[in-house]
Amino acid sequence: MQTEIALMIEDDIRRYSIKGMLRSLDSQLRVQSITDVEDLSVFCDGQLVISDSNALGSVPDEIAEKLRTQNINVLILVDSADVVEQSWADHANGFLDWADLRPETLREAIVDVKDGRFHVSAALARRSVTAPDRAGDDTTSKRASMIALTGREHQVLRLIAEGLSNRQVARSLSISEHGVKRAVGIILAKLNCPNRTLAVVRAMESGLLVM
Repeated sequence: MQTEIALMIEDDIRRYSIKGMLRSLDSQLRVQSITDVEDLSVFCDGQLVISDSNALGSVPDEIAEKLRTQNINVLILVDSADVVEQSWADHANGFLDWADLRPETLREAIVDVKDGRFHVSAALARRSVTAPDRAGDDTTSKRASMIALTGREHQVLRLIAEGLSNRQVARSLSISEHGVKRAVGIILAKLNCPNRTLAVVRAMESGLLVM
């Protein structure tokens, strides 16, 4: 993979486990552990951060700018009940469920992120697809209230619900196509959906989107 990776994982056992998986994928891979988000200030173009949601606080402005301008990718490991800090969700390049973590799924996530694809692991998608939808209005409203989309994400969601492509959404909102791609990826992750169509359906079912 020829990528330098920083692990920001609170739990020692989990951190050692991921290191072992990474070594099994590439014995020459450079892996370092960091304990503070400020350590990202020394990172440079093309590097990858793998973190769990428990290790993340808010992203300082100077770190956020570095993530944006220097192509530092972020892969976040989540448990089913985790809530990811919004400022990190805005910069994430993918989400991988701890329940789905194996060497092969870790490799797939890293390859996707390196190739510019937003990664959502199969376990996250599967939870959404198999979740029962027989809840009443109160439960539906509660589920919707737990999903926080930004104003921009609402705009993007509405436009893709109207059938617009990423390029058309970008033109409509006067933003870059890359910005649209990132927003769509974040929407899919927040709604735990594997594709745009299911995301629109789930957003309408939960009351997040009214057409």
